[in-house]
Amino acid sequence: MSIRFRSLLLGLLFGAFTAPAWGMAPIQEPPVEEEPAPEEVVEEVTEVEPAEEAEPTEAEPSEDPKSPYLAIVGGDVYTVTRGVIMGGTVLCKDGRVLKVGQEVAVPAGARTVRADGMRVYPGLIAVDSRGIIPGRGTESVDSFDPFALYVDLALAGGLTTVQASGTIGKLTRGTLEGHLLGTTEWVNLSYSSNSPSGRRSTRANFELAREYLRKQRQFELDKKLGEEDLTEPETKGVPMAMVGLLKGESMARFNADSAGDLLAVCELLEEFPMQAVIFGGREAWTLAPRIGRTGASMVLTARDKDWADAELNRPSGWSIENARILWDSGVEFAILPGSTNISLGGLAGRDLLTLPMEVAFAIRGGLDQGAALRSVTLDAARILGVADRVGSIEVGKDADFIITDGDLFDYRTFVQWAVVNGRVAYDKQKASYFAHIRPRAEEASPLEVFLEDITDGMEDEDSGLVDEVVEEIDAPEADGGR
Repeated sequence: MSIRFRSLLLGLLFGAFTAPAWGMAPIQEPPVEEEPAPEEVVEEVTEVEPAEEAEPTEAEPSEDPKSPYLAIVGGDVYTVTRGVIMGGTVLCKDGRVLKVGQEVAVPAGARTVRADGMRVYPGLIAVDSRGIIPGRGTESVDSFDPFALYVDLALAGGLTTVQASGTIGKLTRGTLEGHLLGTTEWVNLSYSSNSPSGRRSTRANFELAREYLRKQRQFELDKKLGEEDLTEPETKGVPMAMVGLLKGESMARFNADSAGDLLAVCELLEEFPMQAVIFGGREAWTLAPRIGRTGASMVLTARDKDWADAELNRPSGWSIENARILWDSGVEFAILPGSTNISLGGLAGRDLLTLPMEVAFAIRGGLDQGAALRSVTLDAARILGVADRVGSIEVGKDADFIITDGDLFDYRTFVQWAVVNGRVAYDKQKASYFAHIRPRAEEASPLEVFLEDITDGMEDEDSGLVDEVVEEIDAPEADGGR
């Protein structure tokens, strides 16, 4: 053992153990003649002091909080589109993904999240939500509260993007920058098998819209041919919302659960092709191939139960295999729980706070786990029309991730970090309502590492010295007082 190490430890031990605050009898000092001369002690310490002080300085992190780079290092990266990268690194710059892989060099000063032993997923997306972001359309920019409790809770549940009332917003906690992602151009249509008059009215409007488009195209063609005295078709009385649907400028939204309603919607889409999303779909498994041929997307609740009708001579009711059958038939869908808000009622799995639990129910029904992940990431983004920005971990896309301590669809798993636009928006360790549940092990400070190295070195070289000191401290006094 070096003279410096022995002197340092003895000085710390003798100085601390003789202090009155310890409430112990002072330890007998060694004879004066055995102590090294003061000059020699100072000389020895002076010789090794510069070299010893350099070690903790080199070990200190050089992370720059203002760096444009963010690196997620060591986690298993679930890219959605390109499989799983085991022990990979996701390097981001200025809020976008710059590189993804196992051999990615991290620039000096980059902000770093160590995800060793954890999993990195794209941020989850809710196609429909309530109570998380307010406003309608672009109004959300003026009314979004980045410090709201429900924003923090949504991030804790893994959500980074939500849609509500025509607004597609990111949960940029603590800032308004980058909040608005887009708007949804949806046209709500009521088309139920129980309302013949409503179906007739809707079809009549589509007929008018289709006739207007036919005349408009002829007008444009005649204009190119140089025809004179042309009159542009009148728009009065024409349902321009339907025109936009037939032109592909907007998307139709239907609500349909029963097989009868779903069949009616399919017939409409077959006659008037358009982009469409169907919410509900409880009995969609009974005519999945036909839904797939229409090209319509769906938003499902995996455990929205309804018993079969015994009076019908066809399949009916709810099936746990609904999502799996639709996936096999080529139907693109997103999954939502029964309640599209954040509930504090304590019933886990029924609201957006625990969205993965609803998806796990579809997995229980046979849905492939990769397809299940797509239903709350990439396919949900495609339905909203923002798949070029979010939904998968790919170079060029927005740096929106969640880092979990286990399988996303395991009810015991927690989101440890949520990253939005390349910025850590949520850290479980700093969230008072979840931090106490299986807290992460804190990394040792440079000083703690330095002192541990000293102790380990002295135990290796002269374990007897430490043992003697410990025995001296633990040995009871003859009179029992200490």
